[in-house]
Amino acid sequence: MNKFAHFEEKSLYKLIFEYSLPATIGMIVSFSYNIIDRIFVGNQLGAEALSGVALTFPLQIIVFGVAFMIGIGANSNVSLSLGRKEVDEAEKFLGNAITLSIIASAIIYLIVITNFEKILDLLGSYGSTRYYTAEFLRVAIWGVFFQSIAMGLNNLIRAVGYPNTAMFTQIIGAFLNIILDALFIFKFGWGVQGAALATNISFMVSSSWVIGFFLFHSTGLKIKLANLLLFAKNVKMILANGFPSFVTQVSGSLVVLLINHKLVELSGHQGVAILSIIFSIEHFMYVPVIGLSIGLRPIIGYNYGAKNYERVRKSLEFGAIVTTSIGIIGFLILQIFAPQMIMLFVPNDAELIATGARAIRIFTFFIYLVGNEIIATTYYQSIGNSRIAALITLNRQIIFLLPLVYLLPFYYGIDGVWYAGAISDFASSILSVYFILAAIIKLKKLEKNKENIQIEQTN
Repeated sequence: MNKFAHFEEKSLYKLIFEYSLPATIGMIVSFSYNIIDRIFVGNQLGAEALSGVALTFPLQIIVFGVAFMIGIGANSNVSLSLGRKEVDEAEKFLGNAITLSIIASAIIYLIVITNFEKILDLLGSYGSTRYYTAEFLRVAIWGVFFQSIAMGLNNLIRAVGYPNTAMFTQIIGAFLNIILDALFIFKFGWGVQGAALATNISFMVSSSWVIGFFLFHSTGLKIKLANLLLFAKNVKMILANGFPSFVTQVSGSLVVLLINHKLVELSGHQGVAILSIIFSIEHFMYVPVIGLSIGLRPIIGYNYGAKNYERVRKSLEFGAIVTTSIGIIGFLILQIFAPQMIMLFVPNDAELIATGARAIRIFTFFIYLVGNEIIATTYYQSIGNSRIAALITLNRQIIFLLPLVYLLPFYYGIDGVWYAGAISDFASSILSVYFILAAIIKLKKLEKNKENIQIEQTN
C-alpha cells in the first residue's frame, strides 16, 4: 500500500472520523483562544477596548482569506493530483503555495504600513476607540507573515495524510496564545498590544512547526527548491480553486466593515461590541462543521481524482446530515443560554447583556441551516469547481445579508440588523441545498456510467 492508498481503501466513515475529529479538536482550540483573547480584553480593558480591537477584524479576515485561498487551493489540487497518482505535480503545488504565501504577506504588510492612518479611517476607527485600534494593529500587522504560512500550509499536512499533525499545529499555537495573553495583558499590563504580540508569537511557532514538518518528515511529498519557482499553470489553479475561500473571507470582511459602520450610526460602539461577540460565539458553533469539512476535503478530492464516485457521494451525504444535526444542537444552546454567553465577555454591563442576548437569539435563528453552505462549498472546491463554490459563498453575505442590513433598519431600527442575519441564513441555505442535491444526482450518474463501462470491459 502506498502512502496515500488509505484514501480509497480504508473504511469511509472511519476515514472521515480520523480526519474530521483532529480537525474539529484543532478548530475548537483555535477558536477558543480567539474568544478567550476577546474575553481578556473585554474584562481587563472594557467594552471600548473590545470595540477598538473588533474594528481590526475585517483586516484580519482579509489576511485569513489570502492564507486560506492559497492553502485550500493548494490542498484541493494536491489531493486531486495524488488521486491521479501524479506526485511530481502535487509537489509543484506545495512549493508554489509556500512562495505565494510569502509574496501575498509582503504585499499586505506594505499596503498597511504605508497607509496606516487611511486604513484606520477605512476600518471606522474614530474617537476614543482609535487609540486601541491603532495600538493593536501596529503590533499585529507584522505577524501576517507567520499567519499566512501557519494557516495556509497546515491544510497541506492533511492533504498528505497527517490529520493529527495538523491538529497539533493549531493546538500548539492556541495554547501558547492563551498563556501569553494572560501574561502580557494581566501580568505585564501591555493591554491590546500584549494581545497582538501574543498572537504573533504563537503564529511564529506554528509556522515553524509546519515548515519543519515538510522539511524533516517523510510525508510522501518533498519541498524542492525548483518547485519554489512559480509555475503559471499551478499558480492559476491554486488561486482559482482557492478563490471561493478568499471570497468567503473578504466578503465577510467587507460585510463586517459596513455593518460596523451601520451599527455605529444606530447605537454607537455598543452595537459593534455586540456584533463582535455574536460572531465570536457563532463561529465557535460552526467549529464542528468546519472540522468536518476540513476532514472531508482531502477524502473527496483524492477519491474524485481516482474516480471513486460512490465514496465521494457518501462523503457528501454524510457531511450534509451531520452538519444539520450539529446546527440544531447549536441553535438550542444559543436560544437557551444567550445571556450567559454575553456575560462571558462583558460581565458587568447589564444593558449590553440584555441587548446582546436578544440580538444573538434573532441573528442566529436559522444557524442550523448554515452548515449546508459550508459542506456545499467544500465539495465543489474539492472537485475543482471553483465557480459554483464562489457563487455559494457570495450568496449569503453579499446577495442577502448586506442589502438587508441597510434596508431593514429603516423599519426596525437596530433590530433590523439582527433580522438581516436570520433572513440571509435562511435564504442562502436554499441555494446550498439545491447544489448539494444536484451534486448527489450527478455523482449517481457517474457511478452508473462507471459500472456500465466495467460491465462492458468484462464482457
